[in-house]
Amino acid sequence: MSTSILSKLLAQDHASYPDYLCAKMDILIADFWSKYPDMRELVNKKREKQQQEALVTRIAEVLQEKINEVAPSEPAPLLRGAALRAKIRESFHEIRCHREDGNAEIVPRIQAHNRKCSTESIEEENEFREEAVAAQIKAWRSMLPLLIRRFSRIPDYRRLTHVKHKVTVLMMFGLFAFIFRLCSRREMNRELTSPVVFEHLKKLFPEIDTIPHADTLERLLEKTDPREIEKAHIALIKDLINKKKFKKLLIHGCVPITVDGTQKLYRDGLLQDEHWCERKVGKENEKQQYVYALEANLTLKNGLNVPLITEYLYTHNNQLLNTEDKQDSETTAFERLAERLKHYFPRLKIILFSDAMYATQEVMGIIHKHHWEFIIRLPKEKLKNFAELLNKRRKDSITLDHPYYRNRRQAFYWESDVSSGYEWQLKLHLIGCLEQYEEVNKKTGEIEPRFVDHACISSVKPNKNNLYELINHGVRKKELIEDNMNTEKNRGYNYKHAFSYDWNAMQGFHYLMRLAHAINALSEFAKKLKDYVKTLGCRATFKIIKDALFNPWFSLEWFAEQRLKSPQLRLQLE
Repeated sequence: MSTSILSKLLAQDHASYPDYLCAKMDILIADFWSKYPDMRELVNKKREKQQQEALVTRIAEVLQEKINEVAPSEPAPLLRGAALRAKIRESFHEIRCHREDGNAEIVPRIQAHNRKCSTESIEEENEFREEAVAAQIKAWRSMLPLLIRRFSRIPDYRRLTHVKHKVTVLMMFGLFAFIFRLCSRREMNRELTSPVVFEHLKKLFPEIDTIPHADTLERLLEKTDPREIEKAHIALIKDLINKKKFKKLLIHGCVPITVDGTQKLYRDGLLQDEHWCERKVGKENEKQQYVYALEANLTLKNGLNVPLITEYLYTHNNQLLNTEDKQDSETTAFERLAERLKHYFPRLKIILFSDAMYATQEVMGIIHKHHWEFIIRLPKEKLKNFAELLNKRRKDSITLDHPYYRNRRQAFYWESDVSSGYEWQLKLHLIGCLEQYEEVNKKTGEIEPRFVDHACISSVKPNKNNLYELINHGVRKKELIEDNMNTEKNRGYNYKHAFSYDWNAMQGFHYLMRLAHAINALSEFAKKLKDYVKTLGCRATFKIIKDALFNPWFSLEWFAEQRLKSPQLRLQLE
């Protein structure tokens, strides 16, 4: 800049020239961006990307600082054997107890202890067993009479001149076989046909007047529509809903239902029914048949998980409609399951929970058509545009004025009113949850911090008042359906056992098993029986009840007295 121009500038007012120069610069920049709008958009995107990368880097730094704060400055000595087990127990106890920072205490669902029997005499043990069995009988007698009436309506296609056992007796025989978790038809014949069991059940339910053979039940199920058993199951759930047993266990005023798929069983080769799905496995592409089912369960706020509906996947062998025998999928099976749910519960307010597989426009469109609510896990790799929108809100995350959920510090963030669907008819809401909790390292026994980020798609608009309920009482309880399936597969219900290779009969046994599991799950959460389950555990409580019915612990007069008492089912709300 020349000396003359500099002197002129210095002679002017010092405050005006900086403002003039800034204004002139803004005008020049605006003219430049108006000539090159594409370049401006590119620069803005680069700036947003740099800001996001800086935010992620900062979060990583903060997390690392927290890890460094709790991490020991020197490596801890390596523990082994008894010392390591003692350290792990001590760390678990520390996590479960009240912490100084105000974390919520974890209340175990079952508190069974490893100790000797608490009763000291035969009279005390007899009284203890009487109370437990009486509580179970009350729960049974509140549910089973309705099922008996529904079973009596099932059409009987057998020859009347050869009928020895009524349909009701056969269905109750199969139902009690799964209630007592008998693993095969041989065991049903061996256990349920004893005179002791027959007399005890007859005193409680006079409709059971004969003892059938398990093969007779199998032949009946071959000719019976399995949906008839499902109708009895739905009638039981409807009765509980009408009696408002679940009123205080709903989510957002809706009945929570979780949907998930699982494999029932498989067999090598192509020997089974043509309805079985087929696949090729191994290096030699050997053919294999398998049965896959889509399960829907009630997943209530208190952790009660009740089996509801099953929809099978099958191979479509109609050559006129499909010449390539295209197999079923979970999403197409979900459409059939949703239609059945709507048919059974046309006016019921429902909120559906499912995993990321169902985060598709087809599934969300079906749910929207039926006027239901839903919360589905967000697949960040599949729906990247949704993930990017939600990540922008991460910096605005908030904590709630609520006790921590099971010692987990939580911060929530969300994006509302995101349009989606083929005609942009869906108004979706994205919810994210950042969590920090403590976990015991099984190798060192030390308590280590863990950080998790959850994301989901919701039809319910989030706010500070409903976030805790939607995420912790709703989305989290969705995971219980996997434990429910594990119970059916590995804890006595023999989900993976066919019981019959006839397609119709196999479904009939499956529906009876699911109905028996629903009865057992409801009984477990009955108030009077819940105390025994907490102190003894599910398996021990079930064993006491089974032994009392399978052995002459009590007199027939005692069972007759129980039948005269009023039936009752009150669910534990916690």
